[in-house]
Amino acid sequence: MADIFQEVEEDLKRERVEVLWKKYGKWAIGAAVLVVAATAGFQGWESYKSTVQAEKSATFASALELTQAGKADEATAKLASLAQDDDGYGTLARFERARLLAESGETAAAVEIWDEVAASNPPLTALKDVAALLAAMHLVENGDITDVKQRLAGLTVANGAFRYSAIELQAMVALREGDIAAAKTLFQQLVDETDTPNGIKGRSSQILESLAE
Repeated sequence: MADIFQEVEEDLKRERVEVLWKKYGKWAIGAAVLVVAATAGFQGWESYKSTVQAEKSATFASALELTQAGKADEATAKLASLAQDDDGYGTLARFERARLLAESGETAAAVEIWDEVAASNPPLTALKDVAALLAAMHLVENGDITDVKQRLAGLTVANGAFRYSAIELQAMVALREGDIAAAKTLFQQLVDETDTPNGIKGRSSQILESLAE
């Protein structure tokens, strides 16, 4: 009889982990995207764009209009011509192409582009880490665990721009694996560190409470 109760308890634990992943996993990814956009200083592009060729500006604007009109294929074709360069519009074009691919379910192709940006020389150095984080976060749910861990490890270095987002994603990976102890340790680290952003700290605290039930 004790064995039966133990099996039930283990099933409940697994179910709770799955619920937590479904509740917080994608939410954390979405939140991380917002953090990326804010921290990377995309607002700086406005002043930067005024110095680049008007032709590229028009092409990029046209691609965005096609995207908003639901013409993703045509938008991708325009972006492809811009994406060959490492300048401002080239980098923006790569990010937009990757976004369109990710939204259409072509995660592998999107990750390949983000990896290219991370290995390139964009005008804003922070965009290398932006690309690296976007690639990792889109692999958290279904990507190869070992690969995802390696990607996130490179972003959790001290003073890293996206250190806390990366640690949160590491905790999500632990939840995906069912490693409750590792997940608790990482979430507790986020709660304890004084520089952890409030949003991440709050989510970590809530998940810790759920795991303790």
